[in-house]
Amino acid sequence: MTAADAMPHGTSQGTPQVLLAHHLKQLRLPTVLREYDKVARECARDGVDHPRYLLRLLELELIDRERRLVERRIR
Repeated sequence: MTAADAMPHGTSQGTPQVLLAHHLKQLRLPTVLREYDKVARECARDGVDHPRYLLRLLELELIDRERRLVERRIR
């Protein structure tokens, strides 16, 4: 089994960045989309493992969602 075999049907075409951007938009994860590359570089520099990388990204997403929720309520 290759990596392409393990991917859902239709996701083996296109560049990873294009597919990632598409999927993150579909999942409504704008902060992850905006920050994943920067956080990946920081984690690589600091020797952070993959679970902690994902944790950092998701924490940023949650913080940003909470900020937007507060802004909407204030309006």
